[in-house]
Amino acid sequence: MRGRTLALYAVCCLIWGSTWLVIKVAITDLPPFLFAGVRMALACALLTPLALRSRDRPPDRVERRDIALAGLLQMGASYAMVFMASKAVGSGLTAVLFATFPIWVGLFAHTLLPNEPLTPARLAAAALGLAGVAVLEAPGLTGIRMDVRVAAASTLPLGSALVSAFANVWIKKRLGGVSPLVNLWGQTLVGAVFLLTLAVVFERGLPAVWSARAVGALLYLAVFGTVVTFLCLFWLIPRIPMAAVGAISLIDTVIAVALGAAILAEPVDTRLVAGAALVLVGAAVANRRPSAPKAAVT
Repeated sequence: MRGRTLALYAVCCLIWGSTWLVIKVAITDLPPFLFAGVRMALACALLTPLALRSRDRPPDRVERRDIALAGLLQMGASYAMVFMASKAVGSGLTAVLFATFPIWVGLFAHTLLPNEPLTPARLAAAALGLAGVAVLEAPGLTGIRMDVRVAAASTLPLGSALVSAFANVWIKKRLGGVSPLVNLWGQTLVGAVFLLTLAVVFERGLPAVWSARAVGALLYLAVFGTVVTFLCLFWLIPRIPMAAVGAISLIDTVIAVALGAAILAEPVDTRLVAGAALVLVGAAVANRRPSAPKAAVT
């Protein structure tokens, strides 16, 4: 991975690593579904004039259906499940459960993409990354009382990782001919409608404080955490192995923990170093291209 590909990959990791801190700062001001839905609606509004002026080929009927499915899963259901989980599950357990994302990506790619089998190296990369996230989030895993409510809520981050993984593989399989701009515009539209519908149904009457930090967080998450990052991701998906896509969620966890240490004065210890090392080794393995088979000697 080099040049533009490496630069856009780094953009995804760095920005998504920062979004956890932004959400943490502003989540108390707005109900979760409303927060996520307005984020997607703002992103969609920003993309609309660009999509309307785009000279890219418009998607056909089948591609529009596939965009709607990916948007419902990745921009709608995935965010809804993570926010629902936050009511009952600690951030540490949520991060570890969502860190199964590269495992699901590998399984779906193995099933749907003939050129991306689940090799032992890719499975090892996912396992290393998951172990690294578990080490990083160890303080959030201590003292968990696994009652029925927490056990049920714990399925939500897993579900979020699963549907996001499927959506990313589906994009690579079915939407390679659609421009990232048009693809993202359609997905944010579907995601915004889904999340705002949940807000109307489940959050009616809940207080919403439109503070400066809430508005600033929404703008940052819409512009950088959605428009910039997903445009980069959708450009990357046809060009890099899905194992490398899966590693993004692991690397951004390292960045999130590092930002917490730098900005929120959270302690830096051997746990941070060890967890980050495991994640980065796993990411390096995931980004290795398989060696070409040797020619037969005749």
